[in-house]
Amino acid sequence: MSDARLTPLEDGKGPIVLQGAMEMEVAPFIKRLKGAELEVYGDFSFWRGTFGTHPLIISKTGIGTAAAGAATALACALYQPSLIVNQGTAGGYGDLAVGDVVVGSALYNANARYLGRDGLRFMELGALEHESVAAMDFLDVPPLLETDERLRNILKAFLKKSGTSYRTGIIASSDQWNEAPEQIKCIREKTGALCEEMEAAAVWMTAKRFHVPCVFVRIISNNNERGLSFDPSVCETLYRILQNFLM
Repeated sequence: MSDARLTPLEDGKGPIVLQGAMEMEVAPFIKRLKGAELEVYGDFSFWRGTFGTHPLIISKTGIGTAAAGAATALACALYQPSLIVNQGTAGGYGDLAVGDVVVGSALYNANARYLGRDGLRFMELGALEHESVAAMDFLDVPPLLETDERLRNILKAFLKKSGTSYRTGIIASSDQWNEAPEQIKCIREKTGALCEEMEAAAVWMTAKRFHVPCVFVRIISNNNERGLSFDPSVCETLYRILQNFLM
């Protein structure tokens, strides 16, 4: 499977950083990390070691956009990674079931909202930061953060070759937890998102500032639109899916 693994993308550069927000999302990887050494900076934990034949840094980012952005900045500055694999659980939308896998083709930052006299609109934070005229263009749908096509295609090729079914699409990312089925349906129909989580957009925006490419994969742990409860065992399932991808 050398044509569907991450190794060819390293090009002799830094290690791969693998991220997960919660202990349950990184624990399966840490247990299999050879020569693991824990490095702690403030409240952020990184495990340095080898996975298969090449170096891997495992980062428990913490939950939410602030923690994920800070952890990503630290990882990029400290380890100069060649790429980031951002993985973990997500709440599914629509017909997605617990255990389904989603590869992010794009993300959107659901925190970047503008509530005007005519209702809710969405903002492009980059335009605001650069103080451009486009900062005043408030959008009916959220601007998408396109993920790295090369990494995404390698991941998809690996999943296909390993017989893992998956969906490719938009991941909603924000400091929100939506439980009301009608609200979720409204979000899904307005944005086309397949699932929601709390870190990916912050990781994307921070890594971009360091020119580090990222790939985003989620396993569905619950679907509140369908009344499917949270199942933590999917974290081990995602580990089993990704382990050969990282070797």
